[in-house]
Amino acid sequence: MKIGFFYVPYYPLTMGRSVHGYNLVRALKKRGHTILSCLGDGDPECIHYERSRAGAIRLGRSADVLYIRIAGRPVHSYLERATLLKLLRPFSLPVIWEVNAPVEELQGSYPPGRERDAMIKRENRKRKALARLVDAGIGVSEVLRDYIGNDLGIRKSYSIPNGSDPVLFDPGRAEETVLHRFQGTFKVFWMGNAATPWQGIELMLEVARETAKRDRQVLFVLVTGESLVPLPVLSNVLVLRQMSYHDLPHYLAAADACLCIYKPYDWLSYGFYGSSLKLFDYMAAGKPVIASDMGQLSKIIRHGVNGLLVPNAIEEITESLLMLKEDREKGGRLGMQARNDVIGYYNWDRVAQETEAVLMEACGSYAHVC
Repeated sequence: MKIGFFYVPYYPLTMGRSVHGYNLVRALKKRGHTILSCLGDGDPECIHYERSRAGAIRLGRSADVLYIRIAGRPVHSYLERATLLKLLRPFSLPVIWEVNAPVEELQGSYPPGRERDAMIKRENRKRKALARLVDAGIGVSEVLRDYIGNDLGIRKSYSIPNGSDPVLFDPGRAEETVLHRFQGTFKVFWMGNAATPWQGIELMLEVARETAKRDRQVLFVLVTGESLVPLPVLSNVLVLRQMSYHDLPHYLAAADACLCIYKPYDWLSYGFYGSSLKLFDYMAAGKPVIASDMGQLSKIIRHGVNGLLVPNAIEEITESLLMLKEDREKGGRLGMQARNDVIGYYNWDRVAQETEAVLMEACGSYAHVC
Protein backbone atom coordinates (compact mmCIF):
# COMPACT_ATOMS: atom_id res chain seq x y z
CA MET A 1 0.00 0.00 0.00
CA LYS A 2 1.27 3.48 -0.89
CA ILE A 3 0.42 5.81 1.98
CA GLY A 4 0.50 9.57 1.47
CA PHE A 5 1.75 10.76 4.86
CA PHE A 6 0.91 14.29 6.01
CA TYR A 7 2.27 14.97 9.47
CA VAL A 8 3.69 17.64 11.77
CA PRO A 9 7.52 17.82 11.62
CA TYR A 10 8.82 14.52 12.98
CA TYR A 11 12.22 14.03 11.34
CA PRO A 12 14.83 14.12 12.64
CA LEU A 13 13.33 12.64 15.80
CA THR A 14 13.26 14.98 18.78
CA MET A 15 10.71 14.61 21.57
CA GLY A 16 6.98 15.09 22.01
CA ARG A 17 4.65 14.76 19.03
CA SER A 18 7.47 13.80 16.63
CA VAL A 19 7.77 10.44 18.40
CA HIS A 20 4.46 9.15 17.04
CA GLY A 21 5.12 10.07 13.40
CA TYR A 22 8.69 8.78 13.44
CA ASN A 23 7.78 5.40 14.90
CA LEU A 24 4.58 4.96 12.91
CA VAL A 25 6.40 5.45 9.60
CA ARG A 26 8.99 2.84 10.50
CA ALA A 27 6.48 0.34 11.81
CA LEU A 28 4.26 0.69 8.71
CA LYS A 29 7.25 0.31 6.43
CA LYS A 30 8.28 -2.82 8.33
CA ARG A 31 4.82 -4.19 7.51
CA GLY A 32 5.59 -3.76 3.80
CA HIS A 33 4.01 -0.39 3.02
CA THR A 34 5.50 2.51 1.06
CA ILE A 35 5.37 5.97 2.64
CA LEU A 36 5.02 9.02 0.38
CA SER A 37 5.79 12.55 1.57
CA CYS A 38 5.88 16.04 0.06
CA LEU A 39 6.58 18.06 3.22
CA GLY A 40 10.35 18.29 2.88
CA ASP A 41 11.16 16.49 6.13
CA GLY A 42 13.92 14.41 4.53
CA ASP A 43 13.02 11.15 6.25
CA PRO A 44 15.04 8.48 4.37
CA GLU A 45 12.24 5.96 5.01
CA CYS A 46 9.93 7.89 2.65
CA ILE A 47 9.63 8.46 -1.08
CA HIS A 48 9.73 12.23 -1.50
CA TYR A 49 7.85 14.52 -3.82
CA GLU A 50 8.54 18.21 -4.32
CA ARG A 51 7.37 20.42 -1.46
CA SER A 52 4.91 22.39 -3.54
CA ARG A 53 1.35 22.30 -4.78
CA ALA A 54 2.51 20.40 -7.86
CA GLY A 55 4.35 17.88 -5.68
CA ALA A 56 1.28 17.35 -3.52
CA ILE A 57 -0.84 16.76 -6.62
CA ARG A 58 1.64 14.18 -7.95
CA LEU A 59 1.59 12.46 -4.57
CA GLY A 60 -2.21 12.44 -4.55
CA ARG A 61 -2.27 10.78 -7.94
CA SER A 62 0.21 8.10 -6.81
CA ALA A 63 -1.06 7.25 -3.32
CA ASP A 64 -3.51 4.48 -2.44
CA VAL A 65 -4.64 6.32 0.70
CA LEU A 66 -3.92 9.61 2.51
CA TYR A 67 -3.05 9.63 6.21
CA ILE A 68 -3.32 13.12 7.72
CA ARG A 69 -2.58 14.26 11.27
CA ILE A 70 -5.07 16.76 12.68
CA ALA A 71 -3.80 18.85 15.60
CA GLY A 72 -5.27 21.72 17.59
CA ARG A 73 -2.98 24.52 16.39
CA PRO A 74 -3.81 26.72 13.35
CA VAL A 75 -0.12 26.68 12.39
CA HIS A 76 -0.67 23.08 11.28
CA SER A 77 -3.88 23.77 9.35
CA TYR A 78 -2.00 23.11 6.08
CA LEU A 79 -2.30 19.43 7.02
CA GLU A 80 -6.09 19.68 7.15
CA ARG A 81 -6.06 21.29 3.69
CA ALA A 82 -4.27 18.22 2.30
CA THR A 83 -7.69 16.57 2.59
CA LEU A 84 -8.67 18.46 -0.58
CA LEU A 85 -6.37 16.15 -2.55
CA LYS A 86 -9.25 13.70 -2.42
CA LEU A 87 -10.96 15.82 -5.08
CA LEU A 88 -8.33 14.61 -7.55
CA ARG A 89 -9.78 11.08 -7.27
CA PRO A 90 -13.03 11.33 -5.31
CA PHE A 91 -13.97 7.71 -5.96
CA SER A 92 -10.59 6.05 -5.52
CA LEU A 93 -8.59 7.97 -2.89
CA PRO A 94 -9.63 7.32 0.73
CA VAL A 95 -8.63 9.84 3.38
CA ILE A 96 -7.87 8.94 7.01
CA TRP A 97 -7.53 11.57 9.73
CA GLU A 98 -5.45 10.97 12.85
CA VAL A 99 -7.11 13.42 15.26
CA ASN A 100 -5.00 14.44 18.25
CA ALA A 101 -6.92 17.41 19.64
CA PRO A 102 -10.12 19.41 19.20
CA VAL A 103 -9.94 22.99 17.99
CA GLU A 104 -11.02 24.07 21.48
CA GLU A 105 -7.54 23.20 22.75
CA LEU A 106 -6.62 26.73 21.67
CA GLN A 107 -8.26 27.87 24.90
CA GLY A 108 -5.24 26.48 26.73
CA SER A 109 -2.64 28.48 24.82
CA TYR A 110 -4.33 31.74 23.76
CA PRO A 111 -5.56 34.51 26.07
CA PRO A 112 -9.36 34.70 26.40
CA GLY A 113 -11.16 37.26 24.31
CA ARG A 114 -13.15 37.89 21.18
CA GLU A 115 -10.20 37.28 18.88
CA ARG A 116 -9.56 33.80 20.31
CA ASP A 117 -13.25 32.88 20.26
CA ALA A 118 -13.57 34.01 16.65
CA MET A 119 -10.52 31.96 15.69
CA ILE A 120 -11.97 28.84 17.33
CA LYS A 121 -15.28 29.27 15.50
CA ARG A 122 -13.46 29.80 12.20
CA GLU A 123 -11.20 26.76 12.64
CA ASN A 124 -14.15 24.59 13.69
CA ARG A 125 -16.15 25.55 10.61
CA LYS A 126 -13.21 24.69 8.37
CA ARG A 127 -12.49 21.39 10.14
CA LYS A 128 -16.10 20.24 9.99
CA ALA A 129 -16.38 21.18 6.31
CA LEU A 130 -13.25 19.20 5.41
CA ALA A 131 -14.41 16.27 7.56
CA ARG A 132 -17.12 15.59 4.97
CA LEU A 133 -14.37 14.32 2.65
CA VAL A 134 -12.90 11.97 5.28
CA ASP A 135 -13.53 8.23 5.17
CA ALA A 136 -12.41 7.37 8.70
CA GLY A 137 -10.90 9.00 11.76
CA ILE A 138 -8.42 7.62 14.27
CA GLY A 139 -8.31 9.08 17.75
CA VAL A 140 -5.44 8.37 20.12
CA SER A 141 -8.01 7.88 22.89
CA GLU A 142 -11.63 6.79 23.25
CA VAL A 143 -12.61 10.37 24.04
CA LEU A 144 -11.22 11.55 20.69
CA ARG A 145 -12.92 8.64 18.93
CA ASP A 146 -16.24 9.96 20.25
CA TYR A 147 -15.31 13.51 19.24
CA ILE A 148 -14.52 12.30 15.70
CA GLY A 149 -17.89 10.60 15.33
CA ASN A 150 -20.17 12.94 17.24
CA ASP A 151 -18.65 16.39 16.70
CA LEU A 152 -16.96 16.01 13.31
CA GLY A 153 -19.59 13.65 11.89
CA ILE A 154 -17.08 11.17 10.45
CA ARG A 155 -19.00 7.92 10.13
CA LYS A 156 -16.16 5.53 10.94
CA SER A 157 -14.11 6.37 14.02
CA TYR A 158 -11.54 4.32 15.91
CA SER A 159 -9.41 4.54 19.03
CA ILE A 160 -5.75 3.55 18.72
CA PRO A 161 -3.72 4.41 21.84
CA ASN A 162 -0.08 5.38 21.54
CA GLY A 163 2.79 3.07 22.47
CA SER A 164 6.52 2.85 23.07
CA ASP A 165 9.54 0.83 21.97
CA PRO A 166 10.33 -1.87 24.56
CA VAL A 167 13.67 -2.61 22.89
CA LEU A 168 14.86 1.00 22.91
CA PHE A 169 13.80 1.40 26.56
CA ASP A 170 15.10 -1.96 27.74
CA PRO A 171 16.75 -1.09 31.09
CA GLY A 172 19.26 -3.89 30.54
CA ARG A 173 20.74 -1.94 27.59
CA ALA A 174 21.08 1.38 29.41
CA GLU A 175 24.44 3.13 29.62
CA GLU A 176 25.73 5.20 32.51
CA THR A 177 24.80 8.90 32.61
CA VAL A 178 25.46 11.86 34.86
CA LEU A 179 22.55 10.73 37.04
CA HIS A 180 24.68 7.90 38.40
CA ARG A 181 26.50 10.55 40.42
CA PHE A 182 23.40 11.00 42.56
CA GLN A 183 23.78 7.77 44.49
CA GLY A 184 21.62 7.41 47.56
CA THR A 185 18.81 9.59 46.22
CA PHE A 186 15.34 8.49 45.16
CA LYS A 187 15.00 9.92 41.66
CA VAL A 188 11.56 10.96 40.39
CA PHE A 189 11.16 11.74 36.67
CA TRP A 190 8.77 14.25 35.10
CA MET A 191 8.82 14.91 31.35
CA GLY A 192 6.86 17.45 29.37
CA ASN A 193 6.54 20.94 27.95
CA ALA A 194 6.88 23.50 30.73
CA ALA A 195 5.10 26.07 28.54
CA THR A 196 1.95 23.94 28.31
CA PRO A 197 0.06 24.44 31.59
CA TRP A 198 -2.11 21.33 31.40
CA GLN A 199 0.97 19.07 31.44
CA GLY A 200 1.18 19.58 35.20
CA ILE A 201 4.49 21.39 35.68
CA GLU A 202 3.13 23.61 38.47
CA LEU A 203 1.62 20.65 40.29
CA MET A 204 4.89 18.74 40.01
CA LEU A 205 6.85 21.67 41.46
CA GLU A 206 4.42 21.92 44.39
CA VAL A 207 4.95 18.20 45.05
CA ALA A 208 8.72 18.81 44.99
CA ARG A 209 8.37 21.59 47.55
CA GLU A 210 6.21 19.46 49.83
CA THR A 211 8.52 16.45 49.52
CA ALA A 212 11.54 18.58 50.45
CA LYS A 213 9.92 19.28 53.83
CA ARG A 214 9.61 15.57 54.57
CA ASP A 215 12.52 13.81 52.87
CA ARG A 216 15.73 15.41 51.60
CA GLN A 217 16.78 12.25 49.75
CA VAL A 218 14.23 12.64 46.95
CA LEU A 219 15.48 14.26 43.73
CA PHE A 220 13.05 15.42 41.03
CA VAL A 221 14.46 15.23 37.50
CA LEU A 222 12.69 17.41 34.93
CA VAL A 223 13.18 16.62 31.25
CA THR A 224 11.88 19.59 29.29
CA GLY A 225 12.92 21.49 26.20
CA GLU A 226 14.04 25.08 26.01
CA SER A 227 11.25 27.38 27.11
CA LEU A 228 10.66 31.03 27.91
CA VAL A 229 8.76 29.90 30.99
CA PRO A 230 11.00 30.55 34.03
CA LEU A 231 11.47 27.62 36.39
CA PRO A 232 12.14 28.18 40.10
CA VAL A 233 15.46 27.13 41.56
CA LEU A 234 14.76 24.33 44.04
CA SER A 235 17.42 22.33 45.84
CA ASN A 236 15.72 19.01 45.06
CA VAL A 237 15.00 19.67 41.37
CA LEU A 238 17.40 18.95 38.50
CA VAL A 239 16.45 20.25 35.03
CA LEU A 240 17.67 18.44 31.91
CA ARG A 241 17.15 20.26 28.59
CA GLN A 242 17.62 19.50 24.89
CA MET A 243 17.85 15.74 25.37
CA SER A 244 17.84 13.45 22.36
CA TYR A 245 15.02 10.93 22.38
CA HIS A 246 17.53 8.15 21.75
CA ASP A 247 19.46 9.26 24.85
CA LEU A 248 16.32 9.33 26.98
CA PRO A 249 16.30 5.58 27.82
CA HIS A 250 19.76 5.84 29.42
CA TYR A 251 18.63 8.66 31.72
CA LEU A 252 15.25 7.12 32.41
CA ALA A 253 16.93 3.89 33.53
CA ALA A 254 18.18 5.77 36.61
CA ALA A 255 14.64 6.74 37.70
CA ASP A 256 13.03 5.15 40.76
CA ALA A 257 9.54 6.51 40.01
CA CYS A 258 7.88 8.57 37.28
CA LEU A 259 5.13 11.19 37.35
CA CYS A 260 2.43 11.33 34.67
CA ILE A 261 0.19 14.04 36.09
CA TYR A 262 -1.97 16.41 34.08
CA LYS A 263 -4.05 19.43 34.95
CA PRO A 264 -7.73 18.90 34.06
CA TYR A 265 -9.19 21.11 31.35
CA ASP A 266 -12.76 21.98 30.55
CA TRP A 267 -12.68 23.12 26.92
CA LEU A 268 -14.14 19.80 25.70
CA SER A 269 -17.19 18.36 27.44
CA TYR A 270 -15.78 14.83 27.06
CA GLY A 271 -12.91 15.62 29.45
CA PHE A 272 -9.25 14.62 29.26
CA TYR A 273 -8.57 13.27 25.75
CA GLY A 274 -4.80 12.74 25.64
CA SER A 275 -2.77 9.59 25.05
CA SER A 276 0.39 10.40 26.96
CA LEU A 277 3.54 9.38 25.08
CA LYS A 278 5.66 9.71 28.21
CA LEU A 279 3.41 7.27 30.05
CA PHE A 280 4.26 4.48 27.61
CA ASP A 281 7.98 5.33 27.70
CA TYR A 282 7.93 5.18 31.51
CA MET A 283 6.21 1.80 31.31
CA ALA A 284 8.58 0.47 28.65
CA ALA A 285 11.51 1.35 30.92
CA GLY A 286 9.98 -0.76 33.69
CA LYS A 287 9.38 2.16 36.07
CA PRO A 288 6.57 2.54 38.61
CA VAL A 289 4.26 5.31 37.41
CA ILE A 290 2.12 7.67 39.45
CA ALA A 291 -0.59 8.96 37.10
CA SER A 292 -3.58 11.28 37.29
CA ASP A 293 -6.81 9.35 37.69
CA MET A 294 -8.52 10.60 34.55
CA GLY A 295 -9.15 9.83 30.90
CA GLN A 296 -7.09 7.19 29.15
CA LEU A 297 -4.55 7.24 32.00
CA SER A 298 -7.09 5.59 34.29
CA LYS A 299 -7.73 2.84 31.75
CA ILE A 300 -4.10 1.95 31.07
CA ILE A 301 -2.85 2.19 34.65
CA ARG A 302 -4.46 -0.43 36.88
CA HIS A 303 -4.03 0.89 40.38
CA GLY A 304 -1.71 -1.30 42.42
CA VAL A 305 -1.04 -3.62 39.46
CA ASN A 306 1.05 -1.72 36.89
CA GLY A 307 1.17 1.70 38.55
CA LEU A 308 -0.64 4.04 40.91
CA LEU A 309 -3.57 6.36 40.19
CA VAL A 310 -3.95 9.53 42.23
CA PRO A 311 -6.18 12.60 42.31
CA ASN A 312 -4.40 15.85 41.52
CA ALA A 313 -3.76 16.51 45.20
CA ILE A 314 -0.26 17.43 46.41
CA GLU A 315 -0.55 15.42 49.62
CA GLU A 316 -1.64 12.20 47.92
CA ILE A 317 0.99 12.40 45.20
CA THR A 318 3.67 13.04 47.81
CA GLU A 319 2.47 10.13 49.94
CA SER A 320 2.57 7.81 46.94
CA LEU A 321 6.14 8.82 46.13
CA LEU A 322 7.33 8.32 49.70
CA MET A 323 5.57 4.94 49.84
CA LEU A 324 7.46 3.81 46.73
CA LYS A 325 10.70 5.06 48.25
CA GLU A 326 10.13 2.91 51.34
CA ASP A 327 8.84 -0.14 49.46
CA ARG A 328 11.25 -0.61 46.56
CA GLU A 329 10.05 -4.18 46.04
CA LYS A 330 6.51 -3.01 45.32
CA GLY A 331 7.83 -0.39 42.92
CA GLY A 332 9.78 -3.07 41.11
CA ARG A 333 6.67 -5.23 40.73
CA LEU A 334 4.61 -2.33 39.39
CA GLY A 335 7.34 -1.41 36.91
CA MET A 336 7.83 -4.96 35.67
CA GLN A 337 4.10 -5.40 35.02
CA ALA A 338 4.02 -2.04 33.22
CA ARG A 339 6.89 -3.12 30.97
CA ASN A 340 5.16 -6.42 30.24
CA ASP A 341 2.06 -4.48 29.19
CA VAL A 342 4.14 -2.51 26.67
CA ILE A 343 5.78 -5.67 25.35
CA GLY A 344 2.38 -7.33 25.00
CA TYR A 345 0.29 -4.47 23.62
CA TYR A 346 1.30 -0.83 24.08
CA ASN A 347 4.02 -0.78 21.41
CA TRP A 348 4.48 0.74 17.95
CA ASP A 349 4.12 -2.59 16.14
CA ARG A 350 0.58 -2.87 17.54
CA VAL A 351 -0.16 0.76 16.64
CA ALA A 352 0.93 0.08 13.05
CA GLN A 353 -1.09 -3.14 12.86
CA GLU A 354 -4.29 -1.42 14.03
CA THR A 355 -3.64 1.57 11.79
CA GLU A 356 -3.06 -0.74 8.84
CA ALA A 357 -6.43 -2.39 9.48
CA VAL A 358 -8.19 0.99 9.27
CA LEU A 359 -6.33 1.90 6.07
CA MET A 360 -7.13 -1.45 4.46
CA GLU A 361 -10.81 -1.19 5.38
CA ALA A 362 -10.99 2.28 3.86
CA CYS A 363 -9.31 1.10 0.67
CA GLY A 364 -11.59 -1.91 0.50
CA SER A 365 -14.66 0.30 0.41
CA TYR A 366 -13.57 1.65 -2.97
CA ALA A 367 -13.49 -0.12 -6.32
CA HIS A 368 -9.72 -0.65 -6.28
CA VAL A 369 -7.72 -2.67 -3.79
CA CYS A 370 -4.63 -1.21 -2.12
